[in-house]
Amino acid sequence: MLPPDETESVSILVVDDDAVVREFMSATLEDAGFRVDAVEDGEAALRYCVDNTPDLIIADVLMPGIDGFQLCEELRKRPETEYIPILVATGLDDVPSIVKAFDAGATDFINKPIKWVILNYRVRYMLRTSRVSQELRANQSRLLLAKEEAESANRVKTEFLANMSHELRTPLNAVIGFSGIMRQQAFGPMPEKYVEYSQLIEDSGTHLLTIINGILDLARAEAHRLTLHEEETEIPDVVSLCERMIRPIAEKAGIDFSVEIDEGLPLVFADATKLQQILINLLSNAVKFTPAPGVVRLTIRRDATGGLMFQIADTGIGIPADKLDVVLAPFGQVDSRLARKYDGVGLGLPLTKCLVELHGGTLKIESECEHGTVVTVLFPKERLFAQARLRAAG
Repeated sequence: MLPPDETESVSILVVDDDAVVREFMSATLEDAGFRVDAVEDGEAALRYCVDNTPDLIIADVLMPGIDGFQLCEELRKRPETEYIPILVATGLDDVPSIVKAFDAGATDFINKPIKWVILNYRVRYMLRTSRVSQELRANQSRLLLAKEEAESANRVKTEFLANMSHELRTPLNAVIGFSGIMRQQAFGPMPEKYVEYSQLIEDSGTHLLTIINGILDLARAEAHRLTLHEEETEIPDVVSLCERMIRPIAEKAGIDFSVEIDEGLPLVFADATKLQQILINLLSNAVKFTPAPGVVRLTIRRDATGGLMFQIADTGIGIPADKLDVVLAPFGQVDSRLARKYDGVGLGLPLTKCLVELHGGTLKIESECEHGTVVTVLFPKERLFAQARLRAAG
């Protein structure tokens, strides 16, 4: 209920063609501390609302000219009165009339003859509810504005990252290219130390270019500019290339790396390069965060829904349960000390997740500290083709 000292700031408009009702209603509400104005019909109420915005309107239904139903409809069309609480006072107590009142925009109704004590409490309740609704609408507007500002800031950030990455790639390619020429001693012999230095320059430049390409791809994905070049793809071919890249790294790190692929897998309609990138990112992470002697397993098979499942399991250091969301966020790091130790900036998993979702798939991580991690990638069955049917059609 409204405190008595707050009623003085509340204005109420009474609309009724019966002068006696107007007088009694006005007197009752003024006695309760409200400011009251009264008019005799719907046309007068609409004219009143052009220059005034009452906090609540009490309107009769049966009036000459614009009746109470029409008045509600007209008030709801105007921005300044769209949300004003309207109490319909009516002698019509049949259900169709009540339904018609609510459909026209009435907030509540009260039967005539009016019980004046009930009217006072009904008005207070409606005003309190109206204030809560106003606060909710204001909060919603603030949230929408904050959302728009956040989205705008994110777009600016994404464009900046894309532009920066693009600008950095050109000079880096020159650094990598010329350091390679120096290392090969294409224009004559160099001291051994300089050859070693040029190798370091090339390796560092290549590493930096990999990071920049990751940032560029992630920025494109966030801006929905990363596109797929889809084609019928043989999964064993994709896996074979990834295995050739990962196995030497795993052997050097003392990791037991194995691959299990179900026989007879159908072709996949996908971007083969992006699939390779997904697997290489996940397998590189698994090897990198698994101390020797450890195990990394890649398993590829159909799942229960008929889709395709890639699963990478390792016996590595694991991820705390409360940090799983962090590692999937761009530049997210579980622990800054791990970033220094394992040489990463937190782009691999977020980019991989984007690439998986571009294919309509899902990426799920299950992990336990000191007991390893299992990453499961699922592609929907709609991306799979029956090999026999494809080859027969060809």
